[in-house]
Amino acid sequence: MSFASRISVLQARMAAALALAFCVVVLAAPGAAAVPERRVALVIGNSAYTAVPPLANPQRDAKGVSAALKRLGFDVVEGYDLKMAEMTGVVREFAQKLDGAKAGLVYYAGHGIAVGDENYLIPVDASLRSEADLDFKAVNVQLVLRQMQRDERVNILILDACRDNPFAAQLAAKSRAVTRGLTAIETQTASGILIAFATDPRATALDGEKDGNSPFTAALLKHIETPEVSITTVMDRVRADVWEATGKKQKPWTNSSIIGEFRLNPSLKLASVDPSVAATKTIDAAVPVPAMPAAPSFDRAQIDVKTWEVAERGNSAADYRAYLDAFPTGQFASFARNRLASLEAAKPAAGFLETPPGVTDEALKKEIGTVQTEAAMKLAVKDRRELQTRLRVSGFQPGKAAANFGPSQRKAIQEWQKSRGIQETGFLTAMQASALRAQSETAYQAALAEEKAAAEKKRKVAGEGQPAGKATRNVTYEGDEMYQRDLARERGVAYQGSGTARPARPGTTSTGYQGRVRNRTEDAGNNAGAAAIGSIIGGAIMGGILGR
Repeated sequence: MSFASRISVLQARMAAALALAFCVVVLAAPGAAAVPERRVALVIGNSAYTAVPPLANPQRDAKGVSAALKRLGFDVVEGYDLKMAEMTGVVREFAQKLDGAKAGLVYYAGHGIAVGDENYLIPVDASLRSEADLDFKAVNVQLVLRQMQRDERVNILILDACRDNPFAAQLAAKSRAVTRGLTAIETQTASGILIAFATDPRATALDGEKDGNSPFTAALLKHIETPEVSITTVMDRVRADVWEATGKKQKPWTNSSIIGEFRLNPSLKLASVDPSVAATKTIDAAVPVPAMPAAPSFDRAQIDVKTWEVAERGNSAADYRAYLDAFPTGQFASFARNRLASLEAAKPAAGFLETPPGVTDEALKKEIGTVQTEAAMKLAVKDRRELQTRLRVSGFQPGKAAANFGPSQRKAIQEWQKSRGIQETGFLTAMQASALRAQSETAYQAALAEEKAAAEKKRKVAGEGQPAGKATRNVTYEGDEMYQRDLARERGVAYQGSGTARPARPGTTSTGYQGRVRNRTEDAGNNAGAAAIGSIIGGAIMGGILGR
């Protein structure tokens, strides 16, 4: 090979080496990684209340969550011990930063209050004397939600604000609409949102030990940074931890309309590359084939989570049994057993008709319930209560019977629709109502029979000891007693309390006391003396009257 040819080959090899070295350096540079979609968070912790005793942990809880969210790549707007003007200010700043973001998250720790269907977050300088003060001295949660829902994005609202609340006690005396805890928030009107409370609606959450975190936030901090886990799984784990940590006294509540999976920590890492080694190998030999990244390895806990997520999406008895077979003592075993029991309880008896005559499953699945279809049914109050009872006996939990369908009733309808393969809107059609009635008829009639038997038993217990016929009540007043006693004395009979007077026995006084038995002579003498005395007294009285 000529000298010129050798020079050309050397130049080509050096050019290739320099190109590869440049690519390696670019790949290894932190800034070269794919830029994640922008995510914004608002974190507020209010502890130092002035009108009521301060709370121990909200500020510490909020700072812990803020630090975790920053590690997860969130742009965090934060504030602590905020007054009313400051709270509205940070909400406004958060709303401005949300523009163009693909995910928004709000975490609040402090006092909150529910009035009717509205929830309010309370600043530290609030002094609430009436329900009207809430509109001017507290932040309505709907104000925050409106900022989050202006664009299509994943939105997460986490409220650790169900603590024992002296504000609620103050207002409850003046308004029946004030309740303990927070009111459930619907997510059906918008997709891509998750609402999480520290405990069930209308319940009170624990604040936790001093110098620590609340049970809810402690569990949240434990799981929020777990890699490659959906937000729904994170909240499932939080719920399980809080339930156990509080001795089954506090159960966090979530309501979600997120479609698909949203991961707080989608950690996709590139294999590390040493630029100098790669460049040296290239100069010494031909350009090497890039090494394939090692297949991801999962430990048993991660497989547990993945299996549970598959079972939860399927939501069938077979899926939950498969999970329990693989993980009989897994992280979600108790939830799997509970859901399996609900599905088994909801399954109709063998041979029982699940759909009305002439209605097929295919036709039922094509029915889509809306506000209009339900309004067209013109359900009366008794009809709504009947449907709630049918949902309950079918294994779904609509909550306390109500005149109208609220959040818990809508959720139960959604769960029933899901069990029948119907689009889960939470609203019924006439055909769906007929199918629910057909499915639940046997259990519904049994429930009615039990209620009737219980009412009859109660009626019998209440009627024991009452005399036959019309019940009467004899009331004797002290004045009546004196009158009856005097009347008995005039008639010469013995008075027997409020009973019937009977003739006095010889030797018995008008009060029934039997003294010494007197003879006729004594009686005659006594009678004569009494007559003489009576004549004297009577004459004196008459003389006094006539002499006037």
